[in-house]
This record gives sequence, structure tokens and C-alpha cells, in this order.
Amino acid sequence: MEEQEKKSRKKRTVKEKKVVSKEEREVHKELKVEEPKQEKEEKELSIFELPSSKEEVRKKVEEKQKLVVVTGACGFIGSWAVEIAKSMGFRVRACDLPSAFKGKDEFGKSRFPEIVKKTADEIAECDLTQPETLRGVFSDADYILHIAAILKYDVPWETLYKVNVEGTKNIFEEILRSENSSLKRVVVWSTNGIYALPEDGGVISEESLVAPPTKYALSKFLEEKTAMQYYRKFKIPVTIIRPTAVYGPRESYMFLNSLRNFKRLKFLAIPSNFNFSFPTVHAVDVCRAALHLAQLPQAEGEDYIINDDSNMTAIDVMRFAAELFDKPFYLLPPMPVELVRGGIIGLSFLLEKVLKVKSGLEFEFSFMFGYDMKYSTRKLKSTGFEFKYPKFEEGMRETVKWYEEMGLL
Repeated sequence: MEEQEKKSRKKRTVKEKKVVSKEEREVHKELKVEEPKQEKEEKELSIFELPSSKEEVRKKVEEKQKLVVVTGACGFIGSWAVEIAKSMGFRVRACDLPSAFKGKDEFGKSRFPEIVKKTADEIAECDLTQPETLRGVFSDADYILHIAAILKYDVPWETLYKVNVEGTKNIFEEILRSENSSLKRVVVWSTNGIYALPEDGGVISEESLVAPPTKYALSKFLEEKTAMQYYRKFKIPVTIIRPTAVYGPRESYMFLNSLRNFKRLKFLAIPSNFNFSFPTVHAVDVCRAALHLAQLPQAEGEDYIINDDSNMTAIDVMRFAAELFDKPFYLLPPMPVELVRGGIIGLSFLLEKVLKVKSGLEFEFSFMFGYDMKYSTRKLKSTGFEFKYPKFEEGMRETVKWYEEMGLL
């Protein structure tokens, strides 16, 4: 009887050892750790080499994840960057002003603290204009997506410069101070608006003449120059991206207001000679492109235009809006674009500068009306990037549906 019990215990022990060995291999596989060569069976089956709990396994897996730090995280594009980085398997630290993280999501104001706090792994309250609030924010980052900026045309130059230029300088100074050895890339958000207004209908590429026509565009160009100075002088790895007009769910600055106006009208009409280009890109693709480029060695020190494949004209957009809202659409007799531009400039000046009315028709931006701005994405596509929303119509249909579900349209 005693002999039989010993045999039974021996069988159980062997079975337990086999289970332990299997678990050990699974843990090594999960953590992508190469299994050491076993010299002795006792060492191979030692239970003391296993993590003591599932929590320890989770922590070890997290240690393998790269950290993405997103500035301006609670805004329209920032909130998308947080979600997309997280969906790609990164750990995410969301950075924004303390006030940005307070309260509920405000879909009509492009402010999304709830989405960000729910998605991000960490929250960092900071102010780019106050360097002391940036301490430690970037010290262990693998990638930094610098999105935070003033995105308006009607604010004083001093404000634009303080946030967009000096704020960027403060970020790079903090990176230098923290001596982050794991940093692989800082992706800096700029704008397609830095280029000179086209005169000959040519296609704008990264090599085109830079001559910012607005204060906002000038501040973004100086932001670029600041970042590239730190790249050249201190070897901080930088990539610049220049998106065109960004649309998508959560946007409320430009497209939403236009769509509301279109929906109110009984019909939509536009002069038949308004064939100038209407460049666009979905927010999801901007963030996907940023993370794609951040991981490419050849993108270090480079700049990229981010624009979809739509190549739509103002007429195309108006016709599409009429289809969306089931409105009659008419082509009007041709009108001199320069004359219309002058009228828009005059009206925006009256509203903004004289009557002090916030109409969405910004005076400085009105000077850009009617220019045929076509953009090349050959450089971006040469890296292997593919758009999720190559066509404006597809992305905008989804966006309009979201607006309607949120009660914004």
C-alpha cells in the first residue's frame, strides 16, 4: 500500500513538472525572451524561474512596450493620436493643460478629456509656456508626437509665438535636460500653409518655395526651424509633418461650420469656373502617418506633406455637399476669382476688425481664397505609407454620420 502511494506521488510530481515547463515556455514566448539552454532537468523545471503572478507577467510585457508621449492630447487631432497609438500597441502618456483634463467631452469645441483619460496609460498636466511643468514628461519617451499649438488665424502674434515657437523650444530644452537615451523620434506638427501661394497652378512639394502668407503659418515655420536647430546641433531625432486641411469626427473648427451652413440652405450653387483645388486629409491618416514616419530611420531630419488622394475642386466639394444633404445643385455663370476674393477680404475685415463679430470668416485666412493648391505626396508614399481614407467622400460620409449621431448637425 505504501509502495503504491509512493508511485502515485511520483506520477503527480512528474505531471506537475511538465505543466510548469509548459507555463515557463509560454511566459518566455509572451515576453519574447529566448529560452536558455537547459543543462540539467532540475534547472529547466525550476518553478522559481517563473513570474510569481499574472501581474508580474503583465508588468514585464509593459516593459517591452514603447512609450509615445502626445502633447495637446485633449484636442481634435491629439485625441485621435492617443487612440491610434494605443491601438498600435504603444503605451501612451497624454499631455495637455491642467484645464484641458477637467470636465466632460465637449464635441462642439473639440475638447475630449474623457476619451483621453479612458484611453491613455498616463496623464501629464503641463503647460508648454511654463518649462517647470515639463519636468520628467519626456524623460523615458521612445516617441514624442508634438501636436500642441495655437491653431487660429485671429490671435495676436505674441500669443502664436509664445506657444508655437517658444513652447516648442521648451520641449526640446526639457529633452536635453532629461538626457533621454531611449528617444527615437520627435514628430513635429506643422502645416501645408508655410508654402508660398501658387501662381502658375503647379504642384506643391517639399521642395517648393517657403513663404508663409499668414501669421499662423509663419509661427509654424519658425516652430519647424526651432526643432531642426536642435536636430542639427544636438542630434535630437526630428521629423516634420505638414498636413493639409484636416477633417474627421471631433473636428469643429472649420468643416463643421461649413456643413451647418450648407444644410440650412435650400440649394447649393457655385460659379462654374471655381475649379481651384480643395486639399484635405483625415485626422486618422495624419496620426497614422506620424507614427509610421516616427519608426522609419530614413525619415529622421526630413519633412513630409500629408494630403489624401482626392484632388477635389471647390465645385466637387459643393456638389458632394448637395448630394449629402439632398439639395439641388447649380453651376452659376463664371465670376472673377480675384473679385470674389476681394469681397471676402472686405467682408471679413468688416466683421472681425470693425464690428468685432466672430463669424468663422477669419480676415487673415480670407487672403488665401481661390488659389489652386495641389500637393504632392510622392515623398510620403515612397516610404510605403498607405492611406486608410484616400478619398475625401468616404471619410466625410462617416464624419457627417458622426456629427448627426452627436446632435451637432
